[in-house]
Amino acid sequence: MKKYISLIILFICMSVEALPESGGQEDTFKKATTYFFQKKFEMAELLLQEVIKKEPENEAAYSYLGDIYLIKNRYDGALSLYNKALELNPNSAENYFRIGQIYYYKKVGNVSLENFDRAIQLNPKMKIVYYHKGLTSLMLLRDKASTIQYWERYISLAPEDPQYENIKRVIELLKDPNFKLPPEGSDVSIEEVLLLGGETLDTKERQSENKKADHEKKKSSDKIEEIYLDDDL
Repeated sequence: MKKYISLIILFICMSVEALPESGGQEDTFKKATTYFFQKKFEMAELLLQEVIKKEPENEAAYSYLGDIYLIKNRYDGALSLYNKALELNPNSAENYFRIGQIYYYKKVGNVSLENFDRAIQLNPKMKIVYYHKGLTSLMLLRDKASTIQYWERYISLAPEDPQYENIKRVIELLKDPNFKLPPEGSDVSIEEVLLLGGETLDTKERQSENKKADHEKKKSSDKIEEIYLDDDL
């Protein structure tokens, strides 16, 4: 999960040249974003806090600082910052998207989907939203039909995605009427079920099979969240 969270900066990752040390408040913000893209988050955080203190109407500063807090798993702090950014710019699809991510990690699926919906309404071209709606439907709501719907929509919009075949494979597994998702709280994870190729065993049968195959020593540590690297917003 931590690995996946760190990948959120790839939405807008780009080459940024070093900026002059001198300048006004605008240069401070530019330096902060430079540090952000260089993954020097501690320096970026300090500068963004300085910008916000001197320029409390800088919506982008709140958003960038929210990204840093999200990367650090400081969900409540990130949520407060994104909400402040939305007060200044209610039409920011990106901030609604980030809030949707926060509620995903806080495991509040319905609220996560509500914010993803707001994001796609504000920016219909933000195709990545469909991937995350499917992820939320699968991992939090155990809703196969919705997951299939959202992910089919996503790969139709992003056929160039490097994980296209992996996502398509999961869709096919979910379409199998005999494929059962483990209930919430099960000792068997959704990732494990998918890695087993969609075999339909109930919890007790699967635990027995895992012991026989020494599956616990062999199973991948990858999370389903990690099969996908977000594209540019």
